[in-house]
Amino acid sequence: MDKHQFLSARLRPSLLTITILSALQVQADELADNVKKSDIEVIQVSAQHRVENIQDVPIAISAFSDDSLEKLNAENINDLGLFTPGLETNNATATQTTFNIRGITTNDFGIGLDPAVAVYIDGVYVGRRGTSNLNFNDIARVEVLKGPQGTLFGRNSAAGAINIITKLPEEENTGSLQLTAGNYGKLKAATTYNLALSDDLFWRVSGVKNHRDGYVDVIHQQEDIGDNNDWSLTSSLLWQASPNLTANLRFDVSNIDQDSRPAATLNPAFGPGDPFGSVATDVEDNNEKRKAKGASLELNYDFANMRFTSISAYREFTRYNSMEDDGSAFDRAYFHSILDEDQQQLSQEFRLTGYSDKLKWTLGATYFDEDISQDTYANFLFQSIDGFALTSAGMNPAEIPNVMPGLGMAGFFMQLLPPQLINEIASQTVFTPEQIYGVIAFNNYGKPFNELTRNRNQTTSYAAYADATYSVNEQFNLTLGLRYSVDKKTFNINTAYQNEINIGLLDYPGIPVGFAFANPTDSEQKDDWSKLTPRIVVDYQWTDDLMTYASYAEGFKSGGFNTLGMAPPVAEETVKNSELGMKSFWLDGDLKLNLSVFSYQYTDLQQHELDGPAGTIPTYNLRNVDAEGRGYEIEAEWQASDNLLLSVNYGLLDTEYTHWGLFPWENEQDLNESKVGESISGMPKHNIYLAADYYHYWSQHTLAVHLDHTYTSERQTDIDGPSIPVLPYDPATVKGLTADNRIDAYGITNAHISVIDNDENYRVSFYVENLFDKEYLLAIGGQAMAVGSPIANRGLPRMYGVSVTMNF
Repeated sequence: MDKHQFLSARLRPSLLTITILSALQVQADELADNVKKSDIEVIQVSAQHRVENIQDVPIAISAFSDDSLEKLNAENINDLGLFTPGLETNNATATQTTFNIRGITTNDFGIGLDPAVAVYIDGVYVGRRGTSNLNFNDIARVEVLKGPQGTLFGRNSAAGAINIITKLPEEENTGSLQLTAGNYGKLKAATTYNLALSDDLFWRVSGVKNHRDGYVDVIHQQEDIGDNNDWSLTSSLLWQASPNLTANLRFDVSNIDQDSRPAATLNPAFGPGDPFGSVATDVEDNNEKRKAKGASLELNYDFANMRFTSISAYREFTRYNSMEDDGSAFDRAYFHSILDEDQQQLSQEFRLTGYSDKLKWTLGATYFDEDISQDTYANFLFQSIDGFALTSAGMNPAEIPNVMPGLGMAGFFMQLLPPQLINEIASQTVFTPEQIYGVIAFNNYGKPFNELTRNRNQTTSYAAYADATYSVNEQFNLTLGLRYSVDKKTFNINTAYQNEINIGLLDYPGIPVGFAFANPTDSEQKDDWSKLTPRIVVDYQWTDDLMTYASYAEGFKSGGFNTLGMAPPVAEETVKNSELGMKSFWLDGDLKLNLSVFSYQYTDLQQHELDGPAGTIPTYNLRNVDAEGRGYEIEAEWQASDNLLLSVNYGLLDTEYTHWGLFPWENEQDLNESKVGESISGMPKHNIYLAADYYHYWSQHTLAVHLDHTYTSERQTDIDGPSIPVLPYDPATVKGLTADNRIDAYGITNAHISVIDNDENYRVSFYVENLFDKEYLLAIGGQAMAVGSPIANRGLPRMYGVSVTMNF
């Protein structure tokens, strides 16, 4: 079924449903004008740069208030993936995150490309994957906007945007303290204090300190790995300078120093081969660190039905992520990588919003300047080449331990060492040329093989945008928006041979060699990209409780550079998205039902792969591919009684690659191995969230019980490493995988029970995450597939604890 047939098939039942429900709503309005509305939470959002009821915004949005985050026990964006239709997180590391909205993501771990999901905190872009997943601290709400948000949120929001809003200082002196303790040594303290310094000056400060021990046993090591250890501090100073002018100065700092993500080899010949058992490692420095801080000044001035807003911000972070990539202690698979980053950014936005009886509008301009550097280390042993060479030749990696050590290296050296050199040595010794390769392999066996490439990316971006909603009549609205964006980038790459093949015969000098990165280079590349991104929306308010909309929007992500090798810049990504939606209340407000149906075409999706001409050492390269996706999302809440609220979210996504770009060394025959027709990224086809909230009221206290269950269908893995011609394991026998090597479906059940003082002086909560201790996988594959050691990253086991919150 092509995209037009799919959209038509989805559209017919959607319009039929809307028509039927419209008739039902009219009858309900006539029969129950005086029935009390329910207590279903309706969140105010700022997705269109003005505060509006979420049910009035013609955009597919999932929003979480501070109360929702509390009962979901969500500590950062990564925790929201299970509960949000259309959003997939599945990050095993805090500092190398990837967010996926409706199948669109970015698979580059370097700085040559930008992400496809924009993350904003209080109007400030913080999208770099090294710092986009900051732990929540004093959050008012989180908005997940699905589909291209290129007009209002600009660059790098081709897939969507995540908008985080922190709490503002208040006029009263208040404070809170929350203490949490749980299994695996969980200890967390969070405190907030709000102070009125004067009649027009208010200050708010909050801090969080979080620790949890590891949960993965390591062979021959006393301490488990997979711990959490972080802290953060935020401060906000609000000045009501006049009835029309406010200024808000914000500052935040955070720090992470913990284990990097646990990894287990799936090759039983290299290690245990059990993704949920003990793991082996030969990397001593398995650690991730991040220091991030930022400051912003937001000014708002109201005059004549208009508001002028200025947001000036500076942010910076450093991160160091050292990872065990092969998930084993097998020397012929040794692969250890390090990412070391340093980033600074400066941004400015000016915005003017206004309204009249018929028109609501926004005009804006943005400026963004970023300077980021990254050192990427790939650490091997010379015998790692054995695994790479034998795997590349088509040998099952499970058989590598049975092969004579050095055989793969000898074959590798045959490609690199000039035949005339070998013949010259043979003429002066008793060895044959074949024996000389073996001798050279023996002379290098056991030596470390460390490589480094340095990058620097400087980006200057600016844009101007306009967005307006015109009320044709009391029910019908037309919205038109347009943004013009320009990205200018200067990219530097520096790499050199840091290793040499030791000949070890007749005093011949060593031969410089590289394995992971491109040939030595010290180069600078410059390019710029620009794009007009429109949005068109029509919405119709059938009744006070029923709104439908249709929209068309485009998104844009600028082109970029190959982080790990010299290559021409890749083209920019563009996405065109068509959508139909409904936002509604039924049963006199006791049932909230929202629906969106979408279809998009993605052009020049940027794919990072390890590849190269036949018979050569593969290097990392970028290719552009095309893809398309379609699906629908449903969110519903039903106030079944005064004490019971039931919720369900469902997302269906169907995606596929439609065009596969070729590398310069590939030809039409290589298209037989393209992924055209396969699903893109690691997004599951089905995602379901079911929840029940029960409340029991006493004179002084309320019992609040929250239960939820999430189901994620099977999914294929990302394209994040080279394929292995023959898998070293049988997927049908590996827990968490399907027989065709896909990550298996899984369901997770969580519970949160609270006793709340009705005067809101204190709250005592008990939580359980992964109640039934389900074993499930987040990802498989990885770069160590090149040496025959694909890895698996497991999900968290059962976590439980108790939390006490006191307000004063």
